[in-house]
Amino acid sequence: MKGALVIRVPMCLASILFSLLITFAFRPSADAAQGWGKLSKEEDLEMNRQLKLINKPATRSFQTEFGDIVDCIDIRKQLAFDHPLLKNHTIQMIPKSIPKGVADESPTDTSQNFIPKNIWCPEGSVPIKRATKEDLIMAKHLKSLGLNYSASTRRNNYVDFRGYHYAQLEARSPTYDPLHGARGRINVWNPSVTSNQLSIASICLVNGPREQTNSIQAGWGVNPTLYPSNSRLYIFWTVDGYKTGCYNHLCPGFVQISTKVVLGEILRPASVYQGPQYDILISFHQDANTGDWWFIFQDEYVGYWSKNLLPNLAQGAIFISWGGEVYSPLAEPSPTMGSGHFPQEGFGKSAYVKQIEVVGRDYTFYTPDKYSIKKKADKPYCYNVIDDKLGDWGRYIYFGGPGHCTF
Repeated sequence: MKGALVIRVPMCLASILFSLLITFAFRPSADAAQGWGKLSKEEDLEMNRQLKLINKPATRSFQTEFGDIVDCIDIRKQLAFDHPLLKNHTIQMIPKSIPKGVADESPTDTSQNFIPKNIWCPEGSVPIKRATKEDLIMAKHLKSLGLNYSASTRRNNYVDFRGYHYAQLEARSPTYDPLHGARGRINVWNPSVTSNQLSIASICLVNGPREQTNSIQAGWGVNPTLYPSNSRLYIFWTVDGYKTGCYNHLCPGFVQISTKVVLGEILRPASVYQGPQYDILISFHQDANTGDWWFIFQDEYVGYWSKNLLPNLAQGAIFISWGGEVYSPLAEPSPTMGSGHFPQEGFGKSAYVKQIEVVGRDYTFYTPDKYSIKKKADKPYCYNVIDDKLGDWGRYIYFGGPGHCTF
C-alpha cells in the first residue's frame, strides 16, 4: 500500500456525521420525532420492517436507568452475520495473536471501569442496545441539517466546510510501513452542544485510496437530542471513503463477543473542570494470524471486524489520529470541544488523550516519536491541540476549545 492514494483529510468523520447523529439520538421524545413531520403509512411499515431486521430476538432484556433497552442476543444470531461476507464465518472468541505490550495495560488514577454492573447476559449471548423507530426517522430526515455532501469535496485540509472542525494528533510509521494497532486513554467530558450539533473524541485508523478508504474508530460522543450532556461510547467503520458507514450495531459487520460492554452506553462519571478527571482506554489491534481487527474497551475485548470486510485495512493502517471533532450548522455558534477549554490550560482544565501508542510491523506497542506525528487543527483560534511526552503519560495531547465561533 505504499503507493496508494491515501485520503488526505486529517479527520475521520467529515462525511459520516449523519450516522453519528443517528447513533446518539437513541430515543428522541415523541415531540422530537414529530418535529420531522408525520410518517406516511408506507414509511411506517418500512421502518417496522427495518427494525425487525436490525433487532434480533432476545433471550433476555434489560432497561437501563436512562431508558435504553438492552437485549441479550444469541452470539451466533447477532446482526453482524446478516452481512453477505460473514455468512459462513466462524466466530473468533479470542484473537489468535496479541501484540506485545497488551499485558502492560493497567488502570490509572483517572480511569473508571465504565462497564455496567447491572447488565448480565446468559452464556452464549451478547448485550445489544435495541434500535428504535426514532433512529430511523432521524436517518430519513438528516438532510435538513445540511450533512449530505460528497467525500470528493473535502480534499483540501484547510477548507471550512459546513461547520466541521477538528483538533487532532496524527501518526504515521516513520518508514511508511502500515501500522497494526493503536491505543490511548481518552479523557471523558460532557461538552455543551445543541440538538443540531455534536462533539466527539476518538481514535481512528485509516487506509486505502480515497474512494475505497477503510476506517475504524471508537471513542465518546455527545448529541443532546434526548440526553443533554451525556457522552456515549461508540464505534464506527466505513469501507467506501465515508460515502456510507456504520455505527455500533445499526448494520451488519462488527462481531461482538463481549458479554459485558454495550455499544452506545452512557459513560458516567464525566470529568469536572478543576475537579475529578476520568478517562477510557480505547485500543485496537490487528491479529497477525487472521488479519482481523479487534476493538478493546478498558481491558475487555468487545469484538472484531473480519479482514474480509476491510480489504485495505487488512494490510494495516497508513495513518492514525487521536483527538476531537465538532459539527455545527453554520448559522449557529460552534459547540465546545473536549472540556470547552484550550489545551494550554493543562490537566484538570483541558481534555487529554494520554499513553498514545501504536503497533509497528513487529507487532509491538510503542510510543510514536516526534518525527512520525503531526498536530492538525483547522481553526486554532476556536480549537487547538498540543502534544508532549512525559513519564507515565508517555506521548499525550491536550485538545479542545470553547467554540462559540461563527464561520
